[in-house]
Amino acid sequence: MLWGAKAQAKESIIYKDNNLIIKSAHPSPFSARRGFFGSKPFSRANAFLKSNGKNEINWNLDI
Repeated sequence: MLWGAKAQAKESIIYKDNNLIIKSAHPSPFSARRGFFGSKPFSRANAFLKSNGKNEINWNLDI
């Protein structure tokens, strides 16, 4: 998950054949409304994991 311009600048060093790259605005209060909200990074990550036979991540913070 590459959130924000600084993280997205590192995209070129990620091996893309077996990794999902999810890009959006940074989730900080200053930029979240410019693309983070609605980008569904957690459900997209879980869909990728599931489609590749891996366990999904429980993103719930209520442990």
